[in-house]
Amino acid sequence: MASLQAQAGNRAVAEVVQRAGGADLLTGRARSNSAPADLRGAAASRELAEQEEQRRRVGAVSVEAAAAGRRRPEVAAERRRRVGAVAAEAAAEGRRREEVTEAHRQVGAEAAAAGRRRPEAAAERRRRTAARMNAVAAEHQRAQEAARRRQGTGTEVEPAPPEPVVEPAPPEPVVAETEQVVAPAEQVVAPAEQVVAEEAPVTEEAQVAAEEERAAAEEEREAAEEQRGQEEVEQRRRGLRRRLAAIRAKLGQVNEKVDQLLGTEAKADKSKKVLDTPDTMATRVNAPTEAGVRTQAKATSDTGDMQTTAVMGQVGSGINFVTDALGVINDLRTLNTARKSRHDTGPASHKARKDMKGKPLGVASSGSMVVGDLSSMANAAVKNSGNLNGVTALGELTGGATVAFSMIAVLREIPAVWKTYTKKSRLKALDLEAPDAAPKAAGMLQDVLDQLGRAQARLGEATAEQAQGNEPEIDEFAAAVASLNSRLQAEIVELRQYARHKQHTKLAKRVANLGGNSVRTAAGGLAIAAAAGAVTGPAAPAVAGVAAAFLLGNGLYKGARAGSNRYVEARHPDRWARPTLAQDENEAERTEGAGAAGAQGVRRRDAVAEFFKVTKSVKQGERHHMAQKLYALAAGPDVRVGRDVPEDIRRSARALLVVLKAGPDQHHQSEEEWTASLNDPAQQGAWEKEITNQLSSA
Repeated sequence: MASLQAQAGNRAVAEVVQRAGGADLLTGRARSNSAPADLRGAAASRELAEQEEQRRRVGAVSVEAAAAGRRRPEVAAERRRRVGAVAAEAAAEGRRREEVTEAHRQVGAEAAAAGRRRPEAAAERRRRTAARMNAVAAEHQRAQEAARRRQGTGTEVEPAPPEPVVEPAPPEPVVAETEQVVAPAEQVVAPAEQVVAEEAPVTEEAQVAAEEERAAAEEEREAAEEQRGQEEVEQRRRGLRRRLAAIRAKLGQVNEKVDQLLGTEAKADKSKKVLDTPDTMATRVNAPTEAGVRTQAKATSDTGDMQTTAVMGQVGSGINFVTDALGVINDLRTLNTARKSRHDTGPASHKARKDMKGKPLGVASSGSMVVGDLSSMANAAVKNSGNLNGVTALGELTGGATVAFSMIAVLREIPAVWKTYTKKSRLKALDLEAPDAAPKAAGMLQDVLDQLGRAQARLGEATAEQAQGNEPEIDEFAAAVASLNSRLQAEIVELRQYARHKQHTKLAKRVANLGGNSVRTAAGGLAIAAAAGAVTGPAAPAVAGVAAAFLLGNGLYKGARAGSNRYVEARHPDRWARPTLAQDENEAERTEGAGAAGAQGVRRRDAVAEFFKVTKSVKQGERHHMAQKLYALAAGPDVRVGRDVPEDIRRSARALLVVLKAGPDQHHQSEEEWTASLNDPAQQGAWEKEITNQLSSA
């Protein structure tokens, strides 16, 4: 501050000299002047007074400068101390700013990480940012207050500079010395002012505004990132929904295909019927022949016959595989249908419960057949590739599969044989208890029932008019009713005999099937031993041939019987024509149908063609004819076909239904519910189908 005062004094002296108009204050000479004499005197007196005043002032300045020179070491030390304190505070303030900046950066990083982790961290981040901003603002306020205190202290210590005075005496050495003394002070003070100017803190408002702008920008960035994240999540969800919809559509298509495959009208059923004939030939004829020829070829080392039998085996096992796979599909279809209606009641539910008991074993049997066919195909392929002896493990697997499905068939046949025998015995007992009946007359059962109805009506009317003396007419009507009743009784006897015949046939087929599968089980065991090398010779092929003979005979009979029914239906449609009215059929429709069908049969060669149509089922054969008769005799009076049946005939027919396993126990009904179902016209079709199934010999 002293140097500043000295400089101010020097500038004042220079201004006085300039205003003096060129007067030389050191020599006392004045400039020449061309003004008038009176004015020059006044001006000279004023100039002398001014010069005196200036000399006085210069003397005062010199005295002050001398005093300042004596104080100079202490003032310089104080100034250096203050400059050091200011520099230290400036350095500390810089460090504090760096710490605050680092803290803000850490808070921002933590807030960003917290924002990415969970949205609720945004509020905490804003709270911490506000706290940091308040702390920074308080720190800047304290720094400004400290700076103001330092400026106030400096103002109190340094005195105000006096006005410079120009003296006539030449104080050049003193002024020079003063300038030399003040110059170092200026050099010392200048860096401190520069440090203070450079380290001056920003104002609180600017800092808070900057912090708010940064916080707002950070929030906007986080909001944008969150929005982008939500859009990405939504986009992924839309893509996932589209993929799920596509998968659902594919599953729907697969489900439709499965339903179509496992439906009641599946193509697999027809395909299996087509392949049953070649499958029977491959299994019952080709396989035993191939095994025997192969055994002989191995004994004689005939590689040509061994190669031929390998080709035969591969072709035959391929046919067997396709047929057995279709059998698995058909069994699954039947099982699926039975599963849906197994808890129902009435005539339509009986078959579903039977299938639920028997078809699982059928699926297991067909599945083991498929395994055996696959292993046989693989072994035949190995033989055809050059290894004529095949693979032992594959041969053993084929034999094991044969044992498995043969044993399953045996387990199914044993209870079936016993049940068939029991039913046959009960039907025979019914025949023994039946009264003698007149021989069955030709004609449709519906015609007999209609005649009986009319005769009973006339008999009733005649009985009502008995008081008028018409007794001979009553006797005539009574004789007609008795004759018609005897014909119905003959129908009952015929139905019992037919049912016994069907059970007899069924028993024979079951026994043949049981024997064939028992022998085939032994053949499978021998095949395993032969594959392992424990058995040589024709033993295994011979046993397999015996089993094939049993099963082949059974299969040929079933095929011939089915073909014969198709032939008769085509060639002689009137032989087993429907004997009664169908459900919802009236007399006019029946008359028109009978006239149209006067039912001419097709030519013999067309009927023979029908014989070989293995995929075609018989719609109206002998069994259907008998089932329709039995239902008509057992139906209640509310049903059109059963309204004229006498009560004793109805009881006999219903007793036959119970023996045929079509009673209330099999239908999960009480006696009253079972009787009501027989008296329900809407269930005529279901009842006729149920009786047809129970009369089957399959």
